[in-house]
Amino acid sequence: MLRVHKRIDVTAAAPELGDKVEMAVTLTLPDPSAMPDQPIAIFACPGGGYSRHYFMMRFEGHENYDEAVWQAVQGLIHIAIDHVGVGESSIPDLSRIDFQTMAATHDACVRQIAAALRDGTAAEGFPALSSLFLVGMGQSMGGGVTILTQGRFATFDAIAPFGVSAIHTALPQRDKAAFEHGMRRFDKVATGQVKSHLEQDHEGVDYVYPFHWEDVPADILEEDMKGGYPIRQTTPLFGSLTIPNCAVQMMLPGVFAEDAARVTVPVLIGDGERDTCPEPYREPAAYSASPDVSLFIVPRMAHMHNFASTRETLWRRLHDWSRMIAIS
Repeated sequence: MLRVHKRIDVTAAAPELGDKVEMAVTLTLPDPSAMPDQPIAIFACPGGGYSRHYFMMRFEGHENYDEAVWQAVQGLIHIAIDHVGVGESSIPDLSRIDFQTMAATHDACVRQIAAALRDGTAAEGFPALSSLFLVGMGQSMGGGVTILTQGRFATFDAIAPFGVSAIHTALPQRDKAAFEHGMRRFDKVATGQVKSHLEQDHEGVDYVYPFHWEDVPADILEEDMKGGYPIRQTTPLFGSLTIPNCAVQMMLPGVFAEDAARVTVPVLIGDGERDTCPEPYREPAAYSASPDVSLFIVPRMAHMHNFASTRETLWRRLHDWSRMIAIS
């Protein structure tokens, strides 16, 4: 197994930003002998307030939180990507990033990495892959970006939007009154009065309940939340101090509808038992042009999937589904 960090220049895909724009990526490459006959690359992007290191987490005294390593051991190529305006990627004026910017830069980044994998320049000693099956996977905001990218650029051979609704993304709360309070906050987003999570009213909103199942170890929960959320004052490696302003619009009803309806490749919808799809069994209908839509709900898992004790269940489904779809 080999891990390689890169910076991908996507300036040409975002002329509206006016400056050089790079995206930080980490490739976790399997032993070539472990790869299937049809090599598969999973392009994973994180949720709001998190970085690509969400897919490569390590905690002292705990094991098996690194999804990228897990997938590579199973023979899949894993590429974790920081969106523009997130983590270690370029951080331009966050108000100038819109949905089109996020989709165009993600598409450009993926295509460059895929080209390098195909021509043998992705990493020294890693072979060229003449055939490569591309799976776009994202969690929460990353799932939204995956839908946008596929709907506008047809970047991937299959997509796996996790923890995001193509109908209406909403944070679960402990009771109906709290849920309705959380939903009302977005009225001002819809009217343009609130333009970013920094302007959003977070008073009275519980972020621990929707994000973490009750069996998440206390020290890991503390590591995630100690710097504040969703406005982080400090951040662990797997977090991000910045979130593009437009991300707050992803919580409005119907924002992904047109792009989801344009998806013509297989789709794996992945959610936790407690997650941001209020009616998960309605989700497949949003992908009306896809020939193959699957829904997988993981027990004892909240919105931040890779912290859950059942995380490997979701990783394995993504792995098994990707292999099945790649040869179908």
